[in-house]
This record gives sequence, structure tokens and C-alpha cells, in this order.
Amino acid sequence: MIIRILRESETVRYAAEELKKYLRLVDETVDATIVCGDGGSGEVITLGILSELSLRDDDVSDPMIDDVVDVCINNLSGYIAGSNERSILMGVYKYLKSAGCRWVRPGDEGEYIPKADMRKRSFTFRKKADYPFRGQCIEGAVGYEHLKEVIPWLPKVDMNLFMIEQIVPYNYMNRWYRHTANTRLPHDDIPYSDYCDYCLRLEHLIKKCGLQLHVMGHGALNEPFGVRHMISGQHYDVPEETKKAFALVKGRRELFGSSPFFTHLCMSQEWVQDKVVNWLADYLKEKPYIDFLHFWLADAANNQCECEECAKKTPSDWYVDMLNKLDARLTEQGNDTKIVFIMYVDTLWPPIESKLDHPERFIMTTACGSGKGYSSKRREGGIPEWKRNQFAIEGGLDLALTFMDGWKPVFDGPKFIYEYWFYTAHYADPGYMNFARNIARDVKQLCVTGFDGIMSDGSQRTFFPTGLPLSLLGEFLFDTSIDTEKYIEDYLRDAFGRDHRRAAEYLEKISASFDMDALSQKTDITAQDTGIVDVMSKKAGIIGNKFAGDVIAGVPETVDSFADVIAENMTLEDKCHRESWRMLTYHGMYCKGLADIYFALSRNDTEKAYKAFDELTDRLSEAELDISLYFDLCLFVQRTRQIIAGH
Repeated sequence: MIIRILRESETVRYAAEELKKYLRLVDETVDATIVCGDGGSGEVITLGILSELSLRDDDVSDPMIDDVVDVCINNLSGYIAGSNERSILMGVYKYLKSAGCRWVRPGDEGEYIPKADMRKRSFTFRKKADYPFRGQCIEGAVGYEHLKEVIPWLPKVDMNLFMIEQIVPYNYMNRWYRHTANTRLPHDDIPYSDYCDYCLRLEHLIKKCGLQLHVMGHGALNEPFGVRHMISGQHYDVPEETKKAFALVKGRRELFGSSPFFTHLCMSQEWVQDKVVNWLADYLKEKPYIDFLHFWLADAANNQCECEECAKKTPSDWYVDMLNKLDARLTEQGNDTKIVFIMYVDTLWPPIESKLDHPERFIMTTACGSGKGYSSKRREGGIPEWKRNQFAIEGGLDLALTFMDGWKPVFDGPKFIYEYWFYTAHYADPGYMNFARNIARDVKQLCVTGFDGIMSDGSQRTFFPTGLPLSLLGEFLFDTSIDTEKYIEDYLRDAFGRDHRRAAEYLEKISASFDMDALSQKTDITAQDTGIVDVMSKKAGIIGNKFAGDVIAGVPETVDSFADVIAENMTLEDKCHRESWRMLTYHGMYCKGLADIYFALSRNDTEKAYKAFDELTDRLSEAELDISLYFDLCLFVQRTRQIIAGH
């Protein structure tokens, strides 16, 4: 048979190669040849953009953002089309899924590829994604070797974007290469040039997969002045001349919190604005393939510039002025990269005077994590009063939506939420079953908020024990009509094979044993970042909670009683099924260790909890190289220490 591509591009060629590869794995009688352009008869599947195949595209507003997948194949003849090259690749996976294929987690051992006669298969499908923004932002501790598996997996579960935060994601990748949380591996670093090389490779891989490439975020303010944020606690020798650009706070111009990541600028100084804008424009000139540049301010509160000139306007007014300057510079360069701005701390409040000159250039985002479901409720009393460097508000999604309404006269275009489910929330449900259902609930409710999707700011290593929650997030954002319970059943069947119902029952028991509310922290990452999400007024709910402790106490028996079932399935022929069961052996050890920690906390025995925590950390450290693609030890250690301390 022939796979015909209508354009010679890296992404379309990759889509054709993926189709060829998996067709052969599903049906060994199919031997495909890839050709570009016209030609071919008989069994021919054509891959192209909707317009190239004269298919309707009237529902496509922006091909870079909107994903429309259109597939029509009968007996190895037909077409796979999309609104953009990424959508063609996603269409390939939709067709293969119709034959029973599923990618339950990243990596070769996450592929479930059944056998089927593809010459007797028909599949017709057309859909525009319900939400145009569906993807991840780098976070936690992660290495290139993890991301090179995760990024190609994203379009297989209908995600369409990836963000590399900072100029080089040193802060995140350094945690992995130094093994900061591991008690067994050496803590040596790698050369900074290696991080730069990894970043370029990741950018290329993201573009190869056709994903939206998002970059920068925090860290864009001080790099133009030669001050590079790397890790917290680093010492910086900043020249006095450079400090003139820093915000004046309490009479001093210096790094706030000893970090450029936290330091605002004196935005009223025109030379400071120009320095940042010109640097960003030059950066995009070097990397014109970047689709979305996130231009954010510093990652801190109560440190805006207090000089006489800056005090004349709000931070949001100065921010919009700089956004307009950057827009103008990019227009001069002929660069159509979208600019993502953020409602964040002081810029939650809309500007009073300034307006965006060309709103069509921009996308809005905000961090307003829910965790308790979405609603359209707004804050009673409207937007609270803004006072310079007196940021001390608490609220939830209702407050974020109220701020969003305030911005509408300035910007009412595409917008998406930064969610933090996979930062630490997943650790509160080791079975992932209730956690997955909560995500399904939230995604189905997202429509009432007015947001156009979700960027998941969390670890890329969240597949322990399964990839169910993250798979569900991507596929439900693409199609909110999917039935949750059927999806869960189908996923577990493909992940575990013949004994999937027993695996499901086991994971349900594990999830039921750990009360997600009881294992919540006093604050989470979203509260730390924005201050506008719900903050618990009590300590971690497991401390002194004898009822929750009594339930958790049954975990070791649950794990031990399932050991024989795991052993029975460790020799399965299918590599995907076998790997799913193999991970449960490590996962059982993990759950028993957690039970020891949390039971001790439920009895107010902090000393015993720390001892159990140290023992579990050692065991996980020994296993980390074998489970590193699936489990982020660094964030686990960070979160669990906070739980034990009651924060």
C-alpha cells in the first residue's frame, strides 16, 4: 500500500512514518511505502491539510490554535486530514486507536498494539477539539531522557502543546541530574552547555511533533541585564549599574529574595523597557519557530517598584505598555509569534489607562487551580481594592473569574488556565482512581468558566501506578462527551490485559484507603504562586486524624494480599501489560511506606513519621533509575516533608 503525503514537512513526514510503523505492528501483511505528491492507486491513504483535500474548514478560526481532525478510511484507502500538521498526526493516532491501539504511558513499553486485519477496517471521524489549549509545562525534576519519551506521547493522548519555562530549564533539569532528592545517587552536576543542548533538542522534538511550542514565562526580566536565574539559593554578584534597573523596594534596588526570578524591574524607565523588549525580540529572531512567547513579570509578591515615576501607574498599566512595545517590535521583524500575558499577583488587577494596541497578537493565562470543581460563580463585591505592595488576598476560582471580567475591556480573546493537579495533588491518591475522576469532573465543568483549555504545570513523571489521569486530561479536553467510567475501564483493560478488572479493584481499594482531603496541605503551589486559591485554615488533615489513620492501616494487608495476582501476570507476553504489572511491585512498596508515614501522623507521632519517611525515601532512591520515567522522587520528597511538618 501507499501512504501519500501532500507536503514535504518534518511533521507530516513523521505522521506518515508513525502510520507506516504501527500499521505493520497491527497487521504484518501491510507493507507501506511513503510517497510525496501525486501518484499511486489501489490501497492509498492520503495525509494532508483540510484545504489540500478540499475538505471543509469553516470551523477553523486560527490553524495554529484550532485542531480539527478529519479521517475517512475504508480498507486501507482514504485520507487523514487536519486543520494543521499536528492535527494530521493526531488523526493518524485516532485511526490506529480505532483498531484497538493505545499508548497507556510514554516509552515503548507503554504501547498496547493488538493484532487486526486492517484491510477489513473502516473508520470515519471528524471533530474539532473542544478546547484549543491542551498540554504541559515543564516542572518538577526532569531529564532530557524523560522528556524525549513524554513529548512524542502527548499527541497520542490528544495534547497539543508543551512549554519550556525560562531561557534554559536549568532549574527543573538540574534537580534530576544532581539527583537532589535521592539518598543513593551522586549529586554531581553536568555542564551548563549540556542543558543548552538539551533545550535545543527539546524544541526540535516539540516542533517535529507539530505541538505548539511555548517558551519563557518567569525569568524574562533579568536575563537581558546579564543576570541569569539558575537555582534557588545561588549567589549573584550584580554590578551597581545593573541594579539601577531593579525595582525600588523599601529604599533599595537589589535582588528580591536574593533571586532574579523574584525581582521586578523599574518599569517606568524607558531604557529598562527597551532593554527587555529588544532582548526578547532578538531572542525570537534567533528562534523564529517559537509559537508562543510567555512574557511574565517576577514570581513574587509585594515587591513592585515604589519609585515616584512607577507609582504614577499600576503594574498592569506598565505591563501593558511593555506588551505593546514588544508587539510593535515583532511586527517590525515580521514575526507572528503569539505573546502570552498573565493575570498574576499585581497584574490580576486590570490596567486603568493602558490598552492593548493589537489584542489579536495576545493570549491570556492565569493560575487559579480548582481542585474542587469549576463553576461560573463570581466574587461578591467584585474586584478588591489594589494597594501597592500590600498583596494579601485569599479567594478561589470566583475571584479569578472576577478579575478576568475586569480585563475584558482590554482583552477578551483566547485564554487558558494553569492547573497544578500534577504538581503535588496526585500524591494524595496513590491509586490515582479518585484523582482521575476529579480531573474528569473538572474538565467537563471547564466550559462554564470561559477558559479555552488547560496547561498542566506539574511533573512530566506522573505515571505511577498508571497514566490514567494524564491520558484522561488530554483526551477529555479534546472531547468532553467521553463517558468517564467507560474510559477508565477501557484504559485499564489495555494497560493490564486479562486481569484488568482485578487490577482495577485493587487500585480502587488503594485510592479508597487514602483520603485526599485528609492528605491535603495547608498551602499548595497555586496558593504560593498567586494567593487567590482556597487556602486551608488548618494543618494537614491527616495529623491527629485517627479515623483516616485506621483506614490507612489496612493498606499493607491490601498490598500483600494482591502479591500473588501481580506475580501471575509478570510473565504476560504483551510488553505493555507486563510492564503495568511490574510497576505495581514497586508501587506496593511505595503504598506500604506511605501507610507507615501517615498512620504515625494520625497518632501525632511525628518522630515515627519522619523515620518511616526516611526509610521509604531510601527504598525509592534505590529504585529510582528503574521507575524514573514514571515517578518524580523530588516532588514527592518535597510534598511529604510539608505534610509531616503540617504545612
